[in-house]
Amino acid sequence: MSTNENNIPFLGDQTPLVSPGNYSPVTVTVKDTLGAIFLGILSAILLVGWMRTGARYRALITQLEVTNGSRSLNAR
Repeated sequence: MSTNENNIPFLGDQTPLVSPGNYSPVTVTVKDTLGAIFLGILSAILLVGWMRTGARYRALITQLEVTNGSRSLNAR
């Protein structure tokens, strides 16, 4: 065996004991939090816009069906 193979630990043999309340491998920074908040607000704005556009589209389709495709509102 070479010296490099002795320095690399085998993960199966050296698994650390961890108590659930004291160990957290996740680190959250303020930058991550602000990015998530920004993306959440942006997605909410886009969702509301998409819903409003859908409502306008359905109203336009209904209006065109009532007028048989004529652009005049008085045509029946």
